[in-house]
Amino acid sequence: MIGLPLRRAGRRGTFAAFALVFLVQAAPSIQIALDQSRRLASGRPVLLATATKDPRDLFRGEYSILSYEAGQPAGLAAAPDLAERQAGCDLAGGDCRLAAGTPVHVTLRPGPDGLHHAASIAVARPAGEGLVLRGTVQFGSLTRRGEGKPGACAHDLCFSGAIAYGIERWYGPQGVPANLDTLDRGRIRVRARVGEDGIAALDAILIDGEDFARTPRL
Repeated sequence: MIGLPLRRAGRRGTFAAFALVFLVQAAPSIQIALDQSRRLASGRPVLLATATKDPRDLFRGEYSILSYEAGQPAGLAAAPDLAERQAGCDLAGGDCRLAAGTPVHVTLRPGPDGLHHAASIAVARPAGEGLVLRGTVQFGSLTRRGEGKPGACAHDLCFSGAIAYGIERWYGPQGVPANLDTLDRGRIRVRARVGEDGIAALDAILIDGEDFARTPRL
């Protein structure tokens, strides 16, 4: 009879060990989900113009790739620190390409159309109470006033390229992302919520100003 309690104790010990391993492995995913839920609950709302594409993920199903107006700026006012951080940047020679993966902060301004638009870009977060998105350069270059195509740069320094904000994918039920992709892009908007750290969470897809799909909360 002594062996039975020992076997039970052994099973409990094994279960506890597996549970600990699971918690250690799952902790990062749980933390990410909690952080996103906090941003959705308390982040500042922004409304963004977007276009969609409809690829598939073999493991997670159908999704739409969201291409944001604020993620593809041309002639955007740029801070000098963007050039200072780039090795081999030669503004005098007209060649200053930004390295992929460069972290940036993009200041948004509300427009008369009710949407938020990119107003300026910098490596360091600008001071003040403005609404700032944290992103990563995918590709891009810097030009000075009057350089490049006529009217391309109206500021002392300009950025043109592509920026990712971590809200470029929206997963939906089978067939829904494909249907979304057939709509006129002018009908589709994305409401995002931006935390104090500048990181955005996708809150909802809107069609004609009405919620079409919302991100689940914990």
